Amino acid sequence: MMRNVGIKELKNQASHIVNSGETVIIEKYGRPVGLYIPLGARPRSDKMQAYQLAENVARIMAEIAAQNGLTPDELADELEHLAQATPNEAQAS
Repeated sequence: MMRNVGIKELKNQASHIVNSGETVIIEKYGRPVGLYIPLGARPRSDKMQAYQLAENVARIMAEIAAQNGLTPDELADELEHLAQATPNEAQAS
């Protein structure tokens, strides 16, 4: 599983993080800003990659929803509405 580290943790624990051989998402103020992928990292299965991508999308959607005073379900409803709208309707939203 990928883990997230902040800039401060990366600075203080760089050797440990590199030696772990683990892929790491680097965050600044809770937002992803980089990705550390060890060169010797084994490729993950498509199923594992899909699971991790879905996990990251869910986390990012929750952050966007919270920043806009919505629940994740309300944000999903808004996105679904925009996806079904004509281009003119989408611009008006």
